[in-house]
Amino acid sequence: MPSYRVQNQYVKHGFIDHAEDKIEEAIQPVLEAGTANGWTLHSFQATAAAKGTNLVFIWQLPD
Repeated sequence: MPSYRVQNQYVKHGFIDHAEDKIEEAIQPVLEAGTANGWTLHSFQATAAAKGTNLVFIWQLPD
């Protein structure tokens, strides 16, 4: 049976222009770190927060 790890990243952006650029900058290091650990990205979800965005990564761990 596969094992999974949930990882949450919060990106604060408030009323800043080009907030989508901050999200891209936050996602890339998480993806690089996860794949460096040998994990496979199973799913990803971004949800709005009061002053930012919650990024939830579900990683499938190696057997």
